[in-house]
Amino acid sequence: MKKEELNFAKNDNFTLTMIPGSFAKKMRTCLIWQAIRFMVINIKMLVVVSKSH
Repeated sequence: MKKEELNFAKNDNFTLTMIPGSFAKKMRTCLIWQAIRFMVINIKMLVVVSKSH
């Protein structure tokens, strides 16, 4: 079993919450990636709002 597959395996207290892998943790803490995501989300919101007005 791969290290990442352990995130989906049943554990002792069996919760349905997934544990993020190493790649997801790095992306969540990378400030450059967060800035890019922020800009993309804001552009999407501007498109939606502009369509309604």
